[in-house]
Amino acid sequence: MGDDERLQKRLRSHLQSRAGRAGLRERVGVEHCLAHLANRQGPKARYRGTRRNLFDLRRLAVVQNLEVAARYQLAA
Repeated sequence: MGDDERLQKRLRSHLQSRAGRAGLRERVGVEHCLAHLANRQGPKARYRGTRRNLFDLRRLAVVQNLEVAARYQLAA
């Protein structure tokens, strides 16, 4: 038996509950958004310094949001 076997069992049982599944669905949506940004940005920071990289991240987030809005516009 592993060191964290009890923890794993508790987490598995939590995911079987209604609240656990709802939390997981919320988490998946956030993680997909972050994955899209990470794919667009790449593995390394583009600039030196936190201020410029924060600006770059926000710029990428705006572009991502505009693409999502355009997809919704085309679907309607």
